[in-house]
Amino acid sequence: MRNQGGFSLVELMVAIAILVAMIGGVYMSVAAGQNSWANTALQISLQENIRTSLERISKEMRESGSNSVGAMQITINDNTGTNGSDVIQFFMPVECEAGTPVIDGNGDVAYWGAPLTWGCSDSTCMDADNDCTTVEYSYLEYAINNNNQLERRVRDGGNALVRTDVFARNISDMQAVLSGDQNVVTVTVTASGTTTNNRALSMDDSMDILLRNRG
Repeated sequence: MRNQGGFSLVELMVAIAILVAMIGGVYMSVAAGQNSWANTALQISLQENIRTSLERISKEMRESGSNSVGAMQITINDNTGTNGSDVIQFFMPVECEAGTPVIDGNGDVAYWGAPLTWGCSDSTCMDADNDCTTVEYSYLEYAINNNNQLERRVRDGGNALVRTDVFARNISDMQAVLSGDQNVVTVTVTASGTTTNNRALSMDDSMDILLRNRG
């Protein structure tokens, strides 16, 4: 009888084992790449939210300080917010009437209040009636809500909420510390999230904010 060429059972099993190993290696490489991409994407998102938080807070808070009699215009409510975070409240110089200087003749802040919108720089968004007799937007508040979003809140003199804006997400904690000489506030923001493969990531960053208005 002629010899019929072919694979023995052992050879076939070896070939299948090699093929399975190759497919497993490719799958693991793809999975590792996907995990790495998911982790990197989340890290970038968290870093961006931290950067935005610190930038927004610092650009307004640095305008605060103490008034002409030395009363501090910043209040840090320790551990009273979501997740035991701090709630920061502060006043800043405002132009409450068109043509009215922000600094009075003594070189002190003429009126303390809060801009209605972030980036506001004139009386059209710093006072409801453009009249310094009453300053409707009294102070700013930065706090984390129950959805781990960082909010900028504007309140009036009676503590009533006038406006709320969300500008950062995945913020799990915010802590603030006023230096002993009351010249600097150190704000630390923590951002947390979960990747698509259910891996938890958390990162934080801090900024020292020099208070520019003293007296």
